[in-house]
Amino acid sequence: MAARDIIVIGASAGGFEAVQRLAAGFPADLRAAIFVTVHLVERGEGILPGLLNQVGALYAADAEDGEAIKPGRIYVAPPDYHLTFDGSRIQLSHGPRENMQRPCVNVMFRSAAATFGERVVGVLLTGLLDDGAAGLWEIQQRHGVTIVQDPEEATFRSMPDSAIRGLHVQYIVRLAEMVPLLTRFAMADEHRPFQDVPLEARIQASGQACAECGGAMTAVQMGNLREFRCHIGHRFGLETLIAEKRAVVERALGAALSQSQELTELLGDALSQAGSPESIRLTEEIAKRMKEQDVLRDLAAVPGNPANEASDVNEAE
Repeated sequence: MAARDIIVIGASAGGFEAVQRLAAGFPADLRAAIFVTVHLVERGEGILPGLLNQVGALYAADAEDGEAIKPGRIYVAPPDYHLTFDGSRIQLSHGPRENMQRPCVNVMFRSAAATFGERVVGVLLTGLLDDGAAGLWEIQQRHGVTIVQDPEEATFRSMPDSAIRGLHVQYIVRLAEMVPLLTRFAMADEHRPFQDVPLEARIQASGQACAECGGAMTAVQMGNLREFRCHIGHRFGLETLIAEKRAVVERALGAALSQSQELTELLGDALSQAGSPESIRLTEEIAKRMKEQDVLRDLAAVPGNPANEASDVNEAE
């Protein structure tokens, strides 16, 4: 069996710590190239390679466009660029965001699968929502290996859980077990038979508009996973699209509340200058708007919005 010498690692919330723990265990003579995509926030941009170099034996750096791939290196997707592949070289892309992310885990996984086939090991770590699951499906379709962090250990279990529900993940392990496993794959000493998976994705109309650009979207069924794609190139997992649609509705409710409050102020100004017959109508409309605002506040304050939770976690990171 050929060595699995292309290791792609994806994470989101809680991912910095998880990737550092993996990097700390990789041996200096690892015969594989490692690629990392972590959803970044402004305060975390550009710092991950330095953190990895502090803890591990393998040299880590932001990936550069056109750079030749070498074993024993850790390549990190730089801020605002998808990490993809062009033969034996790295290709950075500023293409459409997927799952509202750039860099996006799915983009890296999908490109690795298409370029390197069964040489790829896809590793999905902690994170919110469902990025990475569709990318692991692509890796599995081309007989690569799929590994997911044990959700019980993950700081945020949504991404691992989504992958486990959506496809036949081959390995579900804790971080301490991953480095020995990945090392054995790089030496071609580990193999687990592939389970049958569908070879064709099913595409159909979705009836949904893209949460980012408003374009019409198709729904793509990949085994037990659903991905939504628009003609621009934006893609969403089911959980991410639900979260983004909730966020759109919440923003619309907030805008409606703001406009209703401003309208009430204008009505109050008009009332102060109105004559007796007009004042009755204005007073009634002000009362109506006040009730309207109570309803909008109640609707806008619905708890448990995953989009808000993801935003809160990103701020914490």
